[in-house]
Amino acid sequence: MTEIRKIKRSNTPLILMLFILVVFGLIVLYSVSGPAGYGKDKDSFFYVRKQVQYTLIGMVVCFGLNFFPVKKFNNRMICLVAYGSSLALIILTAIAGQSINGAKRWIGVGSMTFQTSEYVKIGIILALASYRALILRLRDKGKLKAPNPNLQSFTDAFFDFILPVGAALLIDVFILVQPHTSCFLIIGFVIFMCMLSSSVNLKSWFIGGLVILLVGVASFSIYTATHPDYMDNFQHVVQRINIFTSQHNDDEEEAATAAAALTEDDTRQVDNAHNALGSGGMWGMGLGNSRSKYSYVSEAQNDYIFSIYVEETGFVGGMILILMYLAFFAMCVMVVIRTDSVFTRILAVGYTSLIMIQVLLNISVELQLIPATGVTLPFISYGGTAQIFLLAAYGMILCVSRSGTESAIREKKK
Repeated sequence: MTEIRKIKRSNTPLILMLFILVVFGLIVLYSVSGPAGYGKDKDSFFYVRKQVQYTLIGMVVCFGLNFFPVKKFNNRMICLVAYGSSLALIILTAIAGQSINGAKRWIGVGSMTFQTSEYVKIGIILALASYRALILRLRDKGKLKAPNPNLQSFTDAFFDFILPVGAALLIDVFILVQPHTSCFLIIGFVIFMCMLSSSVNLKSWFIGGLVILLVGVASFSIYTATHPDYMDNFQHVVQRINIFTSQHNDDEEEAATAAAALTEDDTRQVDNAHNALGSGGMWGMGLGNSRSKYSYVSEAQNDYIFSIYVEETGFVGGMILILMYLAFFAMCVMVVIRTDSVFTRILAVGYTSLIMIQVLLNISVELQLIPATGVTLPFISYGGTAQIFLLAAYGMILCVSRSGTESAIREKKK
């Protein structure tokens, strides 16, 4: 008698790429964050030391997920826990969160702060994947049937599109009102990519999309009618759009109108970051030799780290980092192609999209292709919660690669 046993092996190229990105990120952070760390705590290693701690925690989570069988995530309880905890944390943040710079995005945990939206990014993908797998299992058992074909189309649209997308967007709206516009856009994009990979038919997309649109328009109309001052929470978004418009609009009148609403202080950060990006030339000034990190670009270790990095390493250094992200993306695409089910495909697509959309947004902002978003550069920028949960997302991709692909090696055993 011959038994076929699947051998599960970790994705060595992806693991090597993880170590390359993490180590490279710590080197860049050390080079960039010295002045800011000394100014904050009289310690040039302040941000690097803390980032190493967060990275070690994230690596433990990442490799723990790598060796966890992906099929264990595919059940109803995981769906409920992932979604329920995400919704509960966002509501808790709205009620009892700490307000920093006019935004309520953090929950205090002792002396530390926890940004709940970083967890939500992970949880919502897992919830969508496990929910979709549950629906497909129920349908295979002959359930979710309607009494007539017309009603069946709406039933399919409800369970395939309206319910999962509506539930996910409910959380996304809570994030928007924190306000956290960039995270709202990121999660919206991730939801779209997850649904795109979930084998939902076009009729359900059309019916479900129409229902979601109508409900969204009606809800927005009611909210704006009852909260006429709602735009007060989004003045920072308006300002960022004005800065971008004043610098890039071909219409001189519109550019002048946008510029009139700004002061030199408003545009200093963007201007200095852009100057840093351009002053690197082909080869840069050398690691550690940036001038812009000395308070010309504030918080250089966060949103604008790419500009300071390019100032020090030049066009060549910037392209090397971009090529590393592209190599990571190509490896993830291969994982997606080899997934063995809709469940694992949604996971791989969702977590790959989550990392890459943040890379694209951050670099696009620093190249002045889009208005500022406040999105950090994955595995490079400083950030405790972000680093831990981005490594968790990487771990989920490794998990799918190890135990959720068709190309796993099989051996025959007598």
